[in-house]
Amino acid sequence: MKLSYRLLITLLLIGVALVLMAALFKTQHYPGSDWLILLGLAIQFIAGVLVVWKFANRLDKRE
Repeated sequence: MKLSYRLLITLLLIGVALVLMAALFKTQHYPGSDWLILLGLAIQFIAGVLVVWKFANRLDKRE
């Protein structure tokens, strides 16, 4: 599967949405909001690492 910037940015935005939803759930004291925050942050981290990796590979090909 080829990773496009559109896919990676979409993945990053999904992570942001999960963290915001978990923060709302946290204020309402819903169970499972801790896991939702961790899931959202993990998705953001993975998407961020993949964006940096894709950008670095693109720079290597230009040299």
